[in-house]
Amino acid sequence: MSKDASSQELLAQLNQGIRDLQVDISASQAELLMDYLIEFQRWNRTHNLSAIHDLKESVVLHLLDSLAVLPYLDRYVAAQPDSSGVFSLADLGTGGGLPGIPLAICRPTWQIHLMEAVQKKTVFLQHIAAKFNLLNIHVHAARIENSSPKLEKSISACISRAFSDFGKFVELSQPMLKDGGVLWAMKAKLLEEDLKTIPPNWSITNNYQLAVPGLNAERRLFELAPMRELQA
Repeated sequence: MSKDASSQELLAQLNQGIRDLQVDISASQAELLMDYLIEFQRWNRTHNLSAIHDLKESVVLHLLDSLAVLPYLDRYVAAQPDSSGVFSLADLGTGGGLPGIPLAICRPTWQIHLMEAVQKKTVFLQHIAAKFNLLNIHVHAARIENSSPKLEKSISACISRAFSDFGKFVELSQPMLKDGGVLWAMKAKLLEEDLKTIPPNWSITNNYQLAVPGLNAERRLFELAPMRELQA
């Protein structure tokens, strides 16, 4: 990342947010997060990756919003019976790589599958993976229905910021989940009509309120799991 004053100010903003979130992220990872964000906004001028174009807003709404889930994901991974095994995470409808790319940067041992059907966005995702040598990123440039068969029962967990409909998220994720796998839905708030879409054999097992530094708006992370796993 260039060391001009504006870049240093943005990096300071990010580092303060990281401290507030109390997540384990190295200085080099924080710099790489900023490099990604700057490249994101460079492409955003012509590729319409996001409605947010201001870099200061992007630090909050793109990076810190993505990183706010890390404490919960870290805790889940550490609690797995074989915590030494490879953890694989599919980000459904990732768009320009949110939250998948920030998670891949900060947790290089995780295998991150970015699932996106819009070609201009998948070209960007492939560019980022190559430019920053992110070997743990796997880009799936197709509709999720077409990508999921080759990932059958190979994914530890799925995450998404893209779905308002819990039922659709479950339907698209289920074929690729390993036995015992879970889903994480990132949402602004829980609406009664969203609850009605959850299949009868699935349940919300955790409902976390996220505190995103610099954001005065509700953010939540919902963990969903099959009922049969709850009873096992």
